[in-house]
Amino acid sequence: MAYPARMKRFIAAFLLLVCWPLPALAGDFAAKVVGISDGDTLTVLTAEKRQVKVRLHGVDAPETGQDFGTRAKQAASEMAFGQQVTVREMDRDRYGRTVAEVFLPDGRSMNHELVRAGMAHWYRQYAPADRELATLEAEAKAAKRGLWAVPPWEWRSGKGVPVTAGVLGNRRSFVYHTPNCRGAASMSEKNRVPFKTAAEAESAGYRKAGDCRW
Repeated sequence: MAYPARMKRFIAAFLLLVCWPLPALAGDFAAKVVGISDGDTLTVLTAEKRQVKVRLHGVDAPETGQDFGTRAKQAASEMAFGQQVTVREMDRDRYGRTVAEVFLPDGRSMNHELVRAGMAHWYRQYAPADRELATLEAEAKAAKRGLWAVPPWEWRSGKGVPVTAGVLGNRRSFVYHTPNCRGAASMSEKNRVPFKTAAEAESAGYRKAGDCRW
């Protein structure tokens, strides 16, 4: 059957479109871990000497100032710092970070290992269908491994923070913050002065910060 010239051009263009290789929505790349910001965020250096900030997909580690925040960061560092890893990119977050699953040199998923050790929670909001993370979290919780106090997403909003959590004073500014406050999270270690209560901080000459929920 003979086709008109216009039809032939249309068919050729259609075949070119469907056969043209499309870019992958996600890809793997090798990189070296050169920085650990906290238990779920790291910086890697690619073979092209490009630094990439990576947020681990599906997990949420404790915030700075929360119980186990330092331990979660330390666990991530012991697990991956200085290691050649494989980054499986899955998304980009609103801060421009690469959201990914990170595989350690022995093939284990860093995301899974942190949850298994009780150093991070399964982040249900962003990985609702990940049954592996769900199982690992349940096992860690049943075994009482790592942290099991206030989930970090509630800590950031101020929900569930116990009165006994105390406050953190800043020895430079002489103001004190609740541990879940952004001001506490950004405070350097050398300036942190822990107090059991707000009254104790005020008796020491500190005043309440205005940037937290009370």
